[in-house]
Amino acid sequence: MNTDALKLSLLTYIKHFGLYDYLAFSWLFFTFIILIILASLVARRSSTASLLLVIFALLLLVISPFFIKEKLEETFRTTTTEITMVKKLTFSASLIVEGNIYNKSTKNFSLCLIRTSIFKQTGAQGFKAYLNSLKPISNQSILITKDLLKEDSMEYQAVFDGFEYNGDVFATLKAECY
Repeated sequence: MNTDALKLSLLTYIKHFGLYDYLAFSWLFFTFIILIILASLVARRSSTASLLLVIFALLLLVISPFFIKEKLEETFRTTTTEITMVKKLTFSASLIVEGNIYNKSTKNFSLCLIRTSIFKQTGAQGFKAYLNSLKPISNQSILITKDLLKEDSMEYQAVFDGFEYNGDVFATLKAECY
């Protein structure tokens, strides 16, 4: 994922914070402060234990926001995606990906950030397959401001112009809706 797509995803997420987002991040900040205070109190007796508490607090502060975001999306902003077609055009250097986005949440969405990624189709397994999943051939992020009512679906199409890869490919489709 390139930096522009990451920045767009992060800014869209922060702009559409809800009550549970604020509560979760407040809890995280409060826990971090408590651990730092505890580390300063323990420092008088054991500098090693204090250092371990500070390291744990910093790791908690860095890693937890990713888990909070994923858990809140899974719980309150549930969407599923389905790819219906991936087609490389014969007479043009273009690739078309079509799919559907389903709102499985209990609330209506008015905005969706949709990320489509294209990967090489390989027979790799295990660690090599994981490494291949980290480096897409091409990706695209689009912000759609269309209402997606609860228990409804939306069709989606992404066109990758200038797509020069000749081997077999597969696509992934991810949607973050608010």
